[in-house]
Amino acid sequence: MNNIRTIDNLPSPKGKPIVGHLPKFNAINKHQVLEEWVKEVGDVFRISLMGKKFIVSANPDINHEILKSRPGQFRRFHKIDEIMSEMGIIGLFNAEGEQWKLHRKLTSEALNLKNVQGFFPTLQRVTERLYQRWNDFASKEAVFDIQKEMVRYTVDITTDIAFGYDINTLQKEKDIIQDQMEKVFPMINERITAPIPLWRYFKTKKDKDFDEAMAAIKLLVHQFIADAKLRLKDNPELQENPTNFLEALLVEQTKSGSLTDKEIFGNVFTILLAGEDTTSNSISWTLYYLAQHPEVVEKVKAEARQVYADANCPSSNEALLSLKYTEAVAMEAMRIKPVTPNLYMQALEDVAIQDLEIKKGMTVMMQNKVAQTDAAHFTNPDAFIPERWIPKACPMHDKHSPQIIRTFGAGSRFCPGRNLAIHEMKMAISMICKNFEISLAVNPEEVKESFAFTMFPENLKVKIKPV
Repeated sequence: MNNIRTIDNLPSPKGKPIVGHLPKFNAINKHQVLEEWVKEVGDVFRISLMGKKFIVSANPDINHEILKSRPGQFRRFHKIDEIMSEMGIIGLFNAEGEQWKLHRKLTSEALNLKNVQGFFPTLQRVTERLYQRWNDFASKEAVFDIQKEMVRYTVDITTDIAFGYDINTLQKEKDIIQDQMEKVFPMINERITAPIPLWRYFKTKKDKDFDEAMAAIKLLVHQFIADAKLRLKDNPELQENPTNFLEALLVEQTKSGSLTDKEIFGNVFTILLAGEDTTSNSISWTLYYLAQHPEVVEKVKAEARQVYADANCPSSNEALLSLKYTEAVAMEAMRIKPVTPNLYMQALEDVAIQDLEIKKGMTVMMQNKVAQTDAAHFTNPDAFIPERWIPKACPMHDKHSPQIIRTFGAGSRFCPGRNLAIHEMKMAISMICKNFEISLAVNPEEVKESFAFTMFPENLKVKIKPV
């Protein structure tokens, strides 16, 4: 028992009287602040924010045990559900306990591999639009921001899959959903990590814009719900074969009566939140590395030509599944630049993990990026080497620990959208490499990590040429 570590005997980075570590932690890029502190004091330590103590863990074994212990012994940090519920969102992302089990079952069924493969026509149609748009960029020798382009791409796919709405931002000006979601993401992160909920007492312009954005999104989505209910009523065959995520939820609502319209809205919003933001940023970071590694682009291009010949993009699920090297490229980018580098978990009971005591109610801030770029787990960890993900393709890499990757979480709350995200990434990456030469229009060091709801590349400007 003498070897048990408690929060009070953990090391701590330098802070200030009274406010503790809040001034530095209040930075926008909290994940980088935590990384700095890991270098300063080690992979498990404590911080204090206005007297409130938190454990920070960059230890992959401890973090894995915490994720495996959900939903019984840990839940997401209570403020996440508090803020999301305040926004009117009750869905898979913030649900806990029995409510989570119901939402998880429905979402997992809607996003299983069979259904994701059924979404292929949407992926192909939107990827063809991206090709046409970028072909136009190439002819004009335009310089553009990849992250913004990838948001268009993923929001077009996600809205179609979520509720059958062809938003088509790739061929027209911004739609209301994309425009409003851009105001929502940063504010969710800001409110979750705010020490004092000032917006409840005084609303700034940003708060008012946020409220207006949420009101517009709710109005639109509830209209989609009404339209979908009418479709299901007029077309009984849809009860057995729903064509999108929203219809599947409404069918379940009719069968079991276990979901309210508010919960249906919450789950559709969750799909938008996860599907647009995480996937678009992961593709963007992948293209950041590809623009600096033409030898990798050539391998992706060769694979594409072998698999789908003269087509612009994969033309079937079988072709998409054959893109093994392209998938390795995506995995390597997600290893180095995880778009969800931090996860906050709260103990539901007293727990001892390895030699660390975590008391009921305590919050653990898990920093996952550090381990993913640590030489203890990956040979030459800062280098972009997709071959490390292909068995026997990289014999010099004796250290390879894919089990510590936390991009999609772990345990029973493993992200059900993984298959869809990987499919989207492979589709876009393969098409782009096959048809375009891509180069950075800025120096690599000018591209910065920025954090809103997830971590994205800021100032990722590129130029492209047709192949």
